Amino acid sequence: MKKTSALIATTLLVSASAFAQQPDASQVDKAKERVVEHREMAEGKREMAAEKQLKKEEKRMMAEEKRAAAMEKKEARKADKAMEAEEQSTAGKEEAKGLEKQQAKKAEQVRKEMDKGSEQGQAARAENSKKWWQFWK
Repeated sequence: MKKTSALIATTLLVSASAFAQQPDASQVDKAKERVVEHREMAEGKREMAAEKQLKKEEKRMMAEEKRAAAMEKKEARKADKAMEAEEQSTAGKEEAKGLEKQQAKKAEQVRKEMDKGSEQGQAARAENSKKWWQFWK
């Protein structure tokens, strides 16, 4: 009897798991639908993240293009200023050359006049040769 009762108990335990309540087909279908929904949501989130990444990349590229354009404008302005400064310096040099020539001519004129006339006339010319705006001479 002990053997049979042990055998019956073992059989009941093994068969109990076989008789366990199986999920209904509707529950399985619902679970499958939830899995599909979750996958669709995950895919949608991935797509949205990819779109955001593309927008960020586009914004970054636009900002780089704007920076490059600004740098080009800045360099162009510097080049223009440098050219203007060079033109002004060459014009200034030409003017300086003209002034030097003019001063040399005047110095020659003074020398020519110093030898002419009487002593009183020479003294008067020497005194008047200093102009009021050239007080340092």
